[in-house]
Amino acid sequence: MRNPRRAPRVSPSTRLLSIVREERGNARQGLPLVERFLKQSDYSQKFCSHLLKIARGRAGARWETRRLAILMLEHQTLKLQANNLEEFDFLLCELNLKQPGQDNPIRSSVLREGFTTTEFPRFIVELQNKLRRLDRVHCRLRGPRTSQRALKEFISVSRSECKLALARYLFTPDEVVAEMLRHVRITDGVRDVDTSEPRHVKTEIRATLDQLPEFEARVLRRLCESGEIYWVSDNTSSEINSLVEYPITTVVLVLKLPGSDVEFEIKRAGRRGEHALNVVYARKGYTVPPSHRLDGGSMQWLLRYEANHGSKLGAIYRLVHQSEAPIGNYISRSTVYSVPAGEHKAQTLRYFTEPRIFGEGFRGMRRAMGECIAAFKKEGNANIRAMPGELGITAQFIAQAAPAQAIITGTSSFRLDKLARYLSAEGPEYYFTECHKPTYSKHEARVFADTIIEEVLGVFQPPQAAYQSHEQYLSAVFGLPGNRERADQVYLNLIGQIAKFWGTLLGVRGYSRGESFVARNVGLKSVWKDGQWQVGVVFMDHDALVIPNSRSGRFFAHGDLPNMTLDERYIWARLTPERFAASEVGCLQSIYRVDKKLDEAGQAVAQAELKNAYRKTHQQMMTNPELQSLFSKGVVERLRDWDTLVSGYLQMNGDKVAAARWKKRMKRMLASNGYKNDMLDAYLQVIEKNRPFLTRQAFLFESDNEEPANLSGN
Repeated sequence: MRNPRRAPRVSPSTRLLSIVREERGNARQGLPLVERFLKQSDYSQKFCSHLLKIARGRAGARWETRRLAILMLEHQTLKLQANNLEEFDFLLCELNLKQPGQDNPIRSSVLREGFTTTEFPRFIVELQNKLRRLDRVHCRLRGPRTSQRALKEFISVSRSECKLALARYLFTPDEVVAEMLRHVRITDGVRDVDTSEPRHVKTEIRATLDQLPEFEARVLRRLCESGEIYWVSDNTSSEINSLVEYPITTVVLVLKLPGSDVEFEIKRAGRRGEHALNVVYARKGYTVPPSHRLDGGSMQWLLRYEANHGSKLGAIYRLVHQSEAPIGNYISRSTVYSVPAGEHKAQTLRYFTEPRIFGEGFRGMRRAMGECIAAFKKEGNANIRAMPGELGITAQFIAQAAPAQAIITGTSSFRLDKLARYLSAEGPEYYFTECHKPTYSKHEARVFADTIIEEVLGVFQPPQAAYQSHEQYLSAVFGLPGNRERADQVYLNLIGQIAKFWGTLLGVRGYSRGESFVARNVGLKSVWKDGQWQVGVVFMDHDALVIPNSRSGRFFAHGDLPNMTLDERYIWARLTPERFAASEVGCLQSIYRVDKKLDEAGQAVAQAELKNAYRKTHQQMMTNPELQSLFSKGVVERLRDWDTLVSGYLQMNGDKVAAARWKKRMKRMLASNGYKNDMLDAYLQVIEKNRPFLTRQAFLFESDNEEPANLSGN
C-alpha cells in the first residue's frame, strides 16, 4: 500500500508540465530543459555547455529560463570532485574567471567578491562551499524520481537571482539594469547638487565605489547616471529576495543583484495605487513626524542631512577601526521633477495642485497640506513666503518638502523587527497575508522558514522532521547541535558588532535619538566574506544622527545625554520587559532563541567591545590627524574633560573633604581649558540628573582592574 505521507513523484510528462507551468508561468521553454536536467544523473560537460548557452541568453532564452539554467549549472558543478581540475578549468574559463590552463590563476577580481584566494585548486574548494549554501534544495533532487515539492522548490529558488552564485558571471550589468527597470515606473528627475556639501561626502562615495566588486559597481553607476526617479509599479514584487523587491510595510525599493550579497535601496519609491505621493499631517488621531509629511517620498533637505552625517560617521569608523562601517552608504540623490499620475506622469507642482491630475482624495490632501504649512511655520521655518492662489500654496509646501530620491548601497531589507516576527509562531500568516496570499501550504511555509533561517544563520542544516507548524519546525532547526552552535556564535558576534558601532559613536559624543538603533531601522545581512558565509548587522536611516562639532569643543551634556539614553534604550536597555523585547538585542534574542547563559555571555561581549571601541575612538581622536580634520580644534582639545569629570564624580564615596579637594582640582582643570567659572556646577547637575545612564556606562571610564558595571539597565 502506498504511503500517504510520501510526496508524489515526478514521472509523467503531464504532471511535470503542470509543475513547470505553475512555478514559471510559461512552460514552453522550461519543460524540455527540466526533463533533460532530471535525466542527467552525473556531471556532463556537454550538458553544462548547453546550460551556459541558455544562461547567457542565446537562442532567445527568456529571463526566467536563464535563471533556471544557472541553478542547474550550479547543481552540475556540485557533482564534480574538487580535484577534477580539467573540468573545473573548462567551467571557470567559460565563466571568464580564468585563462585556459591549470597553471593559470583565477582573476584577482574574485577577492573583492569575498573569496580569499586566486590559486586555482583552493578557489575550487571555496566556490563549491559557497554553492553548498543551497544544499537544502539540491539534495532533495532524485532525478526522474524527484518529488513535486522538491522540483517546485528548485524552480522557486531559481527566481531569487541573488541566491544564484554563478549568475554574476552570466548576466551582464546592462542586462540586469534592463530587467530591473521592467519592474518599476520611471519619471523625470535631475541629479541633486548641493554646493554646500562637505568634502567627506564625496570622499565616502568614492571609497564605497572603490570597495564594490566590478559587477555591482557597474550596475550602480548605470542606475545613478541619469538622475531618473524609480517608483513602485504593479509589476513590483514584495516576495522576499526578488530582483526588485518592495518589502512589505515599506515605501522603498530594494535591488538584490544576481549572484551578489550586496543590496541597493531606492529611498523612497512611493506607494502602490493611485497616489505614489501624498501629503499627510495626522494618522489615527496623531500628528506624523515632520519627515513623514510627504507620504511615500523623501524630502530633499533630509536626504542631504542624512548623507552628510552618515558619511561622516562612516569616515570616522574607518579611520578608527581600519574597516568599513556597518551602515548604508548614500551614492546619489535626485530631485523629483515629475510623479506617476495614472498611466502617465505629471510635473510635481501640477500633481499637487490640479484635482484632475491628482484624482480622488484631492480635498483631503490639500487640507493636510495647509496643516503642514502651518506646522512648518510654527517650527521656525520663517522663510515660508505667502504666495497667491492654489499654486502658491503648493509652492509653499514644496519649498519645505521638495521631493527627492536617494540610492543607497549596503542596506538590508531584513530588518530586526520583521525577522523577529517572521520567526514567531505567526510568521507565515503575517508574511503571506501582507503579500496578499492569505492561503498557503505547509510546503510554502517551510520554504519561507528556510529562507529566513538561511539569512539569520548564513548556512544551516535542515532537520529531518517534516514541517507541521512554524514553531515545531523552528524548534527542530535550532535543536540540531550544529545549528544551535552556529546560532550562539552568530548572536555573540552580532552583539559585538552593535557594541563596537555604538561605542564609536559615543566616543565622538554622537547620538541619533534612537533613530539609527530602533529595530525597524537595523537589519541583518548574510554575506560571503573571507571565504565563508557570515552574518552582519547594518544600521540604516540616519536622519536624526548628530555628531557634535562646536567650535568651542564644549560638550552640551544637558541636551545630549538624554538623546544618548534613547539610543541605549533602543539597543538593549532592560527598563521594562516590553521595551527590552522591542529593542535590538531583544529582537536578536527572539530570533536566535537565546537562553540565560548565552544572554550573560552576550552582556560580557557587549561591555568589552563597547569599552574597546570607545577608548580606541578617543585614542585615534587624540593622535590621528586625518580623523582630527573632521572636527574643530576645540573638540579634540576638550575631548577627555567630560570623562575625567564623570569618572571622578562616580567614584566619590561620601568623603566630604576628599570631594572638596576633587572639586578644586576640577575647577582648575576646567579653567585651564578655557571653561567659564560656573561650568563645573552646571556639569555636576547634569551628571546627577543622568546618573542612572552614566552609572550603567561607568565601565567606559574605569581602569581595567575595576569591577565591571551592569549593562542591563536595572
